[in-house]
Amino acid sequence: MRISIWGLIGSLFLLAFLALYLWNYSQTEYIEKEIDTGFQGVAARNPLFAVGRLAEHYGADVRYVPTYSKPPWSTATMVLTAPRDRLSPGQNEALLDWVTTTGGHLVIPPQYFRDHRYSPRARRRNDENRDAFRDSLLDSLNVSVRYLPASTDEEQPSESRELSDEPEDRNEMFETALDPLRQTSKSKQKIQTVKLPDGTHLKAGFDPRLRLVDLGRDSDWRISDSAPDVDKNHEDKGSYGLSYVLGKGRITVLANLDFIDNHTIGEADHAALFVYLVSLEKNQNIWFVYGSDVPSLWRWLIDYAWAVFIAAALLLIVWLWMISRRFGPLLPTRFTSRRSIVEHVAASARYLWRAKQGRILYRMLCDDFYKRAYLRHPQWSQLSKQELNQEIVLFAHKTRIPHLSGLTEQAVEHLLDTSHSRDENQFAANSLLLDILRNKL
Repeated sequence: MRISIWGLIGSLFLLAFLALYLWNYSQTEYIEKEIDTGFQGVAARNPLFAVGRLAEHYGADVRYVPTYSKPPWSTATMVLTAPRDRLSPGQNEALLDWVTTTGGHLVIPPQYFRDHRYSPRARRRNDENRDAFRDSLLDSLNVSVRYLPASTDEEQPSESRELSDEPEDRNEMFETALDPLRQTSKSKQKIQTVKLPDGTHLKAGFDPRLRLVDLGRDSDWRISDSAPDVDKNHEDKGSYGLSYVLGKGRITVLANLDFIDNHTIGEADHAALFVYLVSLEKNQNIWFVYGSDVPSLWRWLIDYAWAVFIAAALLLIVWLWMISRRFGPLLPTRFTSRRSIVEHVAASARYLWRAKQGRILYRMLCDDFYKRAYLRHPQWSQLSKQELNQEIVLFAHKTRIPHLSGLTEQAVEHLLDTSHSRDENQFAANSLLLDILRNKL
């Protein structure tokens, strides 16, 4: 009967659990949703990994360079997307020398160098101060970067409509558009139909407001709009890409290289455009440089900590001025008077004598005498008190000191008797005699 009751209870619990599960299943809706976790592994660290795999598919020898320090040692194609604002004049000259002497091919976007002589407020007041952002490589090629205002008939995103023709907004646009490998949402890109030098039309992502202008008219070929337009003065508004032959090599300048990023290489005709730009072929050496070398400590301090240096120099000048404000020579340091140790001992002895502790003081003198005597004459420690008194008398007579010449055994016994009471004069006389005898041991 007891087993059947527990079985019934277990069945009820099982039925309740099944009912709860069925109710929860009927009230739950399952939705499948894809979540983009981004690139993983090497692709997360290398923004040019996908275009490198594309080059490897064509049989090219690909090398990824995370930090740029110097150009390749032989003929190669170098795609330099790393920021070049940290390159020294010597490094820029090394790049040009590598192109002209080894026959290398350099592919770069425009890079502006910030000149600290021009503040952002000054650049907003005067649009000409924007020339403080210079690119020495583009200057050597007579290439200028032109910014075109957005046309009013194009539908612009809300973020783009905020950009106006004011110098302040244009400066902000320059800093956004000219930085390499920006994310698509920040780079204001738009898929455009461009025309290659051989007449081929491709669709690629370029900012329609950013163009390259060949001031010297020496470019070998260019990438332009499919239907190039001119302004009211019948001047070319610029190109998206320019290529120059320098010595044995070539330099190709593109308005931006965002289209070869891992996120965008698979869109539109970006892969075909890259293949055309670098002329991919088997056994071709391609360097993808996507990072710059870490600047030296002094270079970093000059660029970012110059305000701290100026403030520290001003504080040092003020401190030197403050400590220099005095009149007359420095006064010598006064020496503080110190009492002799004898005065402290005498004061302590007078205090103990007034406190009726004279016997304790005299006992300490006698103990010090015995220690000195046993140290100098160890054989005395085995003698009796009477024998010790005799040895002390003999020793006193040998010293021939006037104070000890008349010393007898009774005087020594009285001298070393700590139980005997003494007045102040007798205490001083016995203490002096005991100290003389101790020093002569």
